Amino acid sequence: MAGARGDLLFHEKDLRSLIRGYEVEIRREVEGWERNKILAASEPDLIAYLVEKYTFDPPRLLRDQIHIESEGEAKIDVSGRWDYAVRNQAGPYHIPGSYVTVAIPFEGDADLFEFQGSAYSLNPPRGRVVGSNILVSFQDVKLDPQRTRQEINGAANHIEEYLKWIKNDCDVWNARVQTVAEQCVRDRKRRLLEQADMVSALGLPMKRRPEAPISVSVPVVRKKRPIVLPPTPKEAFKPEPALPDAEYDFILTVIDRLSQTIERSPSTFVQMGEEQIRDLILVSLNGHYEGDATGETFNAQGKTDILIRADGRNVFVAECKFWEGPKALHAAIDQMLGYLTWRDRKAALLIFSKNADFTNVLSGIASAVPKHPNFKRDLRKIGDTHVRYLFRQKDDPARDLYLAVQAFNVPKSVKR
Repeated sequence: MAGARGDLLFHEKDLRSLIRGYEVEIRREVEGWERNKILAASEPDLIAYLVEKYTFDPPRLLRDQIHIESEGEAKIDVSGRWDYAVRNQAGPYHIPGSYVTVAIPFEGDADLFEFQGSAYSLNPPRGRVVGSNILVSFQDVKLDPQRTRQEINGAANHIEEYLKWIKNDCDVWNARVQTVAEQCVRDRKRRLLEQADMVSALGLPMKRRPEAPISVSVPVVRKKRPIVLPPTPKEAFKPEPALPDAEYDFILTVIDRLSQTIERSPSTFVQMGEEQIRDLILVSLNGHYEGDATGETFNAQGKTDILIRADGRNVFVAECKFWEGPKALHAAIDQMLGYLTWRDRKAALLIFSKNADFTNVLSGIASAVPKHPNFKRDLRKIGDTHVRYLFRQKDDPARDLYLAVQAFNVPKSVKR
């Protein structure tokens, strides 16, 4: 395989330095955003933007698509070869030969071929990255087809060995980028809220100057698709009461525990319907929230099954439904969105199932929820029966709704 130092792959730059720079770059970008973007824009959208922008997509070879890019005649230097009797060994001696250039297609971030990972050898692969192909050339006085094919496979194997090392480094960073983005966004948001509280406590009028634009450097590795920063809301941020994430988690944990109780004691629940199970959930919640949870309480456009109020406003809304398929699930989500007021931000959809194949029900829920028109993204999977999602509010797409979907395997009958 012909080549020079200029065609070395995984050689020019240090991937570890790039990863350290990404962490600094994320914080720098967040610090450069205008105040209202941090306070009023969707926090999950801002974090998701950063995660998408700064997540690596390690290249993967498409070996089944390897093809010949070009071929032809070449001048081959044989001055150093024992099988050619060349008297003048002091300089190059060229004789006619041939070459073939093979294209090895790949998908992923092309720029990562320039970076050396934490693991490497002293003999890196050779090739030229052109678009979404790695071009590798082979030449000799007479190319032997079988030997050349072996060399092509060897070159691809060598590249894949390095890509495995690159992927290991990228995977470590990709597992951290969500946490880094969350920390940077929330740190700045906390500081801005503390500053707003301080200014408010002074009780003096203030004339705010327009936010000055701050330049943000571009990351080294390019992305194949454009990444759009969520827009800054036109309305100025106004603080409002909200259910803390820890409380939301606790409420849903109480409901999860009841789901486990149903599975452990099927004979107790086999004759229960939706309202009876709902009442059990209300009893459990009232045990923790001093009776603030009520059933069949009107809220916005209709009535909801479970409502928790604090300081005179709704902080948690839940709807109970038996599983009747994806279409009914979408109708239940629509119904819940209709119940919610502009200020309701955290909700749960409790799905009861008496189907024998509960695994199939869980699969149906997982495939149906993202197809709803108000769906934005998955947030996290708490367990097989509990997944968190982010939705758009029905009447205000700029506002988020945190929706937990929890499934209950309710026994249909008990064997005796």
